[in-house]
Amino acid sequence: MRWGALTAALLLGAARLAQAQGGPPMITDDPGTPGDRKWEINLATAFEHRAEETAWDAPAIDLNYGVGDCVQLTLQTAPVLLKREGHGLVGGLGSAEAAVKWRFLDEERAGVAVSTFPRVIFSVLQSSVRRGLAEDGTRFQLPVQAARKFGPVGVNLEFGPLVSTVGRSEWLYGLVGGVALGKRTALMAELHGTARTNLSRDVLAVNVGLRQELTATRILILSLGHEVRAPGDESRAFFGYAGMQLLY
Repeated sequence: MRWGALTAALLLGAARLAQAQGGPPMITDDPGTPGDRKWEINLATAFEHRAEETAWDAPAIDLNYGVGDCVQLTLQTAPVLLKREGHGLVGGLGSAEAAVKWRFLDEERAGVAVSTFPRVIFSVLQSSVRRGLAEDGTRFQLPVQAARKFGPVGVNLEFGPLVSTVGRSEWLYGLVGGVALGKRTALMAELHGTARTNLSRDVLAVNVGLRQELTATRILILSLGHEVRAPGDESRAFFGYAGMQLLY
């Protein structure tokens, strides 16, 4: 995703829904991993709308593979469609993301789950950069995630630096709260933002999401959000995500 644009998969059913606060459809990541030699695949349509343009990821592709119980390999990309005011529709391949998550503390033993999820985000095609479908340069994120359950409520935090070969470095941060409603449904609410390293030019978004378990291996994932703060006169984005999580 352009905004930045992932979930716990060790257990299924109500226990899984109660544990998974961050991850798709939310922006903030959580410490969950799929489990040894298991796949978590998220396929979705996502959009970001600003005053003079709308971009669609169609589809957003998020592939996650478990290596042991505590490591996850991730690859993300998406074909992007962009419509600017006064211009025709353009399309092409958006940015790609490669990442490795390592959960080094488990809640069952330590009382809190903690992971690190370093990633590199890069443009595959320079033509996509020229047409505004992918960001220029290469970005590196080094965030840490922490999660804990309080009965049916789960809380997930994420914080870390974002360094770019083009433009200024930033901090990213996120807070997600989730609650299980019965055995198959979970609701989430999120605050997610970025700020310059001197804490200026900050962007803050509010996001709400839903996970609805259809079967043990098929979960409907939805979210809708809006930027409530943006620097200067920049247009504030309205964004959404609708897809399916597949577990193998």
